[in-house]
Amino acid sequence: MMLMKYFKIYDDELCPCGSGKTYLECCKNRKDRPVKKSKKPLNIQIMEQFRKNQIKCCLYPDSTRCVKHIKEAHALQNNKIISQLSEDGHVYILNPNKPPQVIPIENEEPEVLTMIDRVGVNHATTATCFCDIHDDEVFAPIEKGAPAFDKDSDEHKYIYAYKAFIFEYYKKLVEQKVLRENITNTPSLLKTPQYIQYYRAISMTLEEMNEVKSFFDKGIVSKDYTGLETCVIEIPESIKFATYACIAVDFDLKGKKIRHTKRGFISRLFITIFPEETKSYIILSCLSEDIKLYKKFFQQLQTTNLDKVKYYFDLILPLYTENNVLSPRLWEKWGEEQQIGYTFFANRKGKQFLLYKQILKFGMYNLRKKESGFGTGNRGKLDLFE
Repeated sequence: MMLMKYFKIYDDELCPCGSGKTYLECCKNRKDRPVKKSKKPLNIQIMEQFRKNQIKCCLYPDSTRCVKHIKEAHALQNNKIISQLSEDGHVYILNPNKPPQVIPIENEEPEVLTMIDRVGVNHATTATCFCDIHDDEVFAPIEKGAPAFDKDSDEHKYIYAYKAFIFEYYKKLVEQKVLRENITNTPSLLKTPQYIQYYRAISMTLEEMNEVKSFFDKGIVSKDYTGLETCVIEIPESIKFATYACIAVDFDLKGKKIRHTKRGFISRLFITIFPEETKSYIILSCLSEDIKLYKKFFQQLQTTNLDKVKYYFDLILPLYTENNVLSPRLWEKWGEEQQIGYTFFANRKGKQFLLYKQILKFGMYNLRKKESGFGTGNRGKLDLFE
């Protein structure tokens, strides 16, 4: 039964289209709607759907004080972090709103690449997921007046973790909306194992994230900033990039597997990396109930040579998160080879992501006993910290 659910939809389960009816009552026997066929590759069609299906909502748990205006909220603060990275009001990001580049490959599916693009600071890491009131109120402790990060403040650490989580949660809601729209238009998709697996994966991820959201909701409303364990790494210089992520890293600094799954659910880290005027921070948090999974990893990060820690994040960030914001002072310093390499890694999905993840894991394992030689110029060509 458990295995079969990845290959079929059962008659008595709720229909994946989101109608609230059972599959038998809804989409099982319904015919596909006539849809104009597109000559564009499937990847491009999906990306266009994401652009058209952005949700305007406020994810604050108490909607009684929400205002109608939903703003483009920044996951990374504009007037403190992004503005510091910018040149002439612009930064570089992986831009899903720009048409991708299609590279034909003989006898294979074309390579579709989301390109790194120069965008204005007002459009970097934004999402329509908070109203004016709650975007201002919730994040005021880390944004109002652009305060320096206080690594001893539970409030600061909690809100940075919440922000990394909630913006990734919003993206999953958009992905679910696109999936449901596709099923509504083309119910026959639910006859294909690949699409059923895709539906199950999104459903499982949202089930996991809904539990985490319930935890954060209670803390944000009551201003109770307990229940998290946080590892803070201070870098004694101002770096030229920033990022946020809600991810489960698969290996530690010694290339050993991190067993981040318990009772079938993935436990994720909430990560924010950003510069200030004279220093920078890497902040990693997990739920206190998950600290057994990440305790050794946090200890490694605190005790390992800082240059090796930088090398580790150089490896995982382009592959694991699409939220990296690069200063023109970094991107434009890189040569064409570095820019192409970064773009390539940032576009690895599915089986290719799994393959390169394993390659990086073995790379860290082979370097597990090496503690020096990771300084600037020795960390490889894609050095975010240079």
